[in-house]
Amino acid sequence: MTGFRRVLLGAGAAVITAGAAHAADPVKIEVDGEASAAAGLVDGDARGDVDAEINVKGSTILNNGLEVGAGLSARLDGQQPRQLFGGGRYSSLLIGGPRGIAPVGSDAYLQGAYGYARGSFGQLIIGREKGVARMLAVSSPTIFTSVNVSNWQTDLSGLNDIHTLNDFTGYSTKFTYMPPANFLGGVLGGLQLGVSYSPQLRNCGDLICAPEGGFLISPEGVTLTSESHWDDAIEAALYYERGIKLSSRDRLYLGVGASFVTADEDTLAPPSIYNNYEAYSIGLNLAFRGITLGGSVKSTNAGLASFENDGYLAFDAGLTFRTGEEEGDVAFMLGVGQSEANALAANPLDPALYRDTRSAQAGVTYVLGRGITVGAAAQYVESKKPVAAGGPEEAATVVIESSIKF
Repeated sequence: MTGFRRVLLGAGAAVITAGAAHAADPVKIEVDGEASAAAGLVDGDARGDVDAEINVKGSTILNNGLEVGAGLSARLDGQQPRQLFGGGRYSSLLIGGPRGIAPVGSDAYLQGAYGYARGSFGQLIIGREKGVARMLAVSSPTIFTSVNVSNWQTDLSGLNDIHTLNDFTGYSTKFTYMPPANFLGGVLGGLQLGVSYSPQLRNCGDLICAPEGGFLISPEGVTLTSESHWDDAIEAALYYERGIKLSSRDRLYLGVGASFVTADEDTLAPPSIYNNYEAYSIGLNLAFRGITLGGSVKSTNAGLASFENDGYLAFDAGLTFRTGEEEGDVAFMLGVGQSEANALAANPLDPALYRDTRSAQAGVTYVLGRGITVGAAAQYVESKKPVAAGGPEEAATVVIESSIKF
């Protein structure tokens, strides 16, 4: 770690721990989480998946008004890889930051561990936590917890490659700063800005770091190595929200999120097919009464050299309607998504890494009780890829999801 990174770590730790012995209030503990179970038929074959997450946060307010605290997050998820995606699920190598800390092959892991300080200066977060590009993201609305046309937690079809979240850094150790919300004044409505810095994405052990077994092009051909990784990842993001008065009773609510992520490639034995990572994402939601309409777009070079790949582009769009969130209420949704990952030349590694995907979904949910829902959805996914990788595939899925949030 460079001297600059050590200074940042020391300064951040000092901000969070300063004055901890002078707390005016007792420590407040907050616990929340969610769990979902999905079961369905994919072209007649039965499949299922279970996901769960729990978050614990403790905080106290000091005599000077500064709030300091720490949080832990644990997750159970059998379908997400140890690394997040540089582009989409199949469109790029697994080159993102870690999803969390766990033994290799484990479905249960410590997702986040961080400390924070919040005051009139804004908020500073240090540790393993998602970055601002994920925190402030806006994507297509959905009524399901895990089964979606994009950014899924559960993909029973095994074909969905549509990923619009800008979460390349995963839960790597990082610094995040967000100034006070709407600090520029009320004329702009509700505005939140933020930046995150990850000194290293490769901080999770040699066997599971980015990339998960890299590739090196040499005179002897393509060689499996672990000699490329990404450092100095920077995220910048904003979220803007505003209510537009339509009548004395009705307002149209606008929500916009935008982000940019970049990371420097560190190649120990050039030449490499990798390059510096860049990604852009923007999302928009419009809400009126119980109706929400919106979508998002992500574009990235997937961290690959430009002469090998012309980029990854994905979008999603959706429409939802909710009668409410109390017992007996129902919700409906329609959603579509598409991603494109096209090679400029023959892929020297594996043509299965490049594909175009489309998905569509319709579904309904019913609220059984506070935070408890059950729903059913029909989803269609089509994946086009080279014949050498198996040719085009498609899958029709009917799934039932039950979920609880607390």
